[in-house]
Amino acid sequence: MTRIDIKQFANGYGKTEGDKREFALCGFYGIERTKHDAGGYDTGSDIEINGLNISVKASGASLMSGGKCIGCNTFEGIWRRYYKRTHSNTWAYITKDFVAFLMDKKEFSKFIHSFGYLDRESSKNGGHKKIKLRNESKTMRTWLEVQAM
Repeated sequence: MTRIDIKQFANGYGKTEGDKREFALCGFYGIERTKHDAGGYDTGSDIEINGLNISVKASGASLMSGGKCIGCNTFEGIWRRYYKRTHSNTWAYITKDFVAFLMDKKEFSKFIHSFGYLDRESSKNGGHKKIKLRNESKTMRTWLEVQAM
């Protein structure tokens, strides 16, 4: 796991907290982005540069939309579908204070199993089950810092 301080690249762009963090990581890699490029987890990644296909996650993020999880009713079932189909080879969890923790697939699996939980989308969005990350906590931050040592 790699730890990168990206606060100096935070430019204020982005509708959501996740977008703001994604754009800051783009700035670190020299990519100017002011709009989120929405794509499927199985066909692209949030950031693609130098062989890295990076999926960006922040506090409370969903692993993938519940509509992509139809037929999976357990945490492990959803995780296996995501793991098998994801286009990404790197994940960046970016903290509230703009520290990025870059993880490979094995590290991200440990992270999601430690800090993910089974949730449901709203009934308006189909009510499908999905995996979400817990809100950032002192425990999560300490875990990330220890893993990055």
